Amino acid sequence: MMTECKVPVFVSPQSLTFSLEDKQSHRQIITLFNPYDFPVRFKVFCTCTKKYTVVEPEGSISASSRVDIVVRHNAPAPAFCDIRDKFRIQMQYYTTKKVIGHKDVETILVRSSENFELPAENFKQLLRSDISVDNYDNESEIRQNCNTNTPGPNFTTLFMAGICICGLLLPSSEDSDILKFRISFNLKLALAFVLGMTTITILQHQ
Repeated sequence: MMTECKVPVFVSPQSLTFSLEDKQSHRQIITLFNPYDFPVRFKVFCTCTKKYTVVEPEGSISASSRVDIVVRHNAPAPAFCDIRDKFRIQMQYYTTKKVIGHKDVETILVRSSENFELPAENFKQLLRSDISVDNYDNESEIRQNCNTNTPGPNFTTLFMAGICICGLLLPSSEDSDILKFRISFNLKLALAFVLGMTTITILQHQ
């Protein structure tokens, strides 16, 4: 029984397509990659061993290296067309031979490679967005368009900023002044905070 996958296993290609008419496709290559800094062992399993031959179905891969294995289809007959099989590439620690991961590679025999198409459910076309950016030549034009459509600060924001400025210009209650209009220091802090927020709002619309 194979253990649960613990590390990613890198294999190329992800699937093999054999063509009944094309004899050259009856022999294909699977490349196994070892991007890790330690050597590994590999073993190749198959769901239907009678239909395939794998040259060197087990071996080792040095650290940061790769190996190629040759796969041959032994039964390119019409009776086996459109039947999907799988190879399982199992990786093991080099010393302990403990399984550290695996990768499945799907295979299929088709009558003609020209008429073969991937199942429709595997690939779906992306829908075109209602807002197209094809009319923009560069990023500067996009920014310019966004700035044109952005409304400026409203009258209420400007009025609030004016009130805050006037309030901050008035003397505080602690100041010795003959003027009757005085506000507390805490109120000035609140006005300064509101003025800062309105200033940020005004600058964002510039």
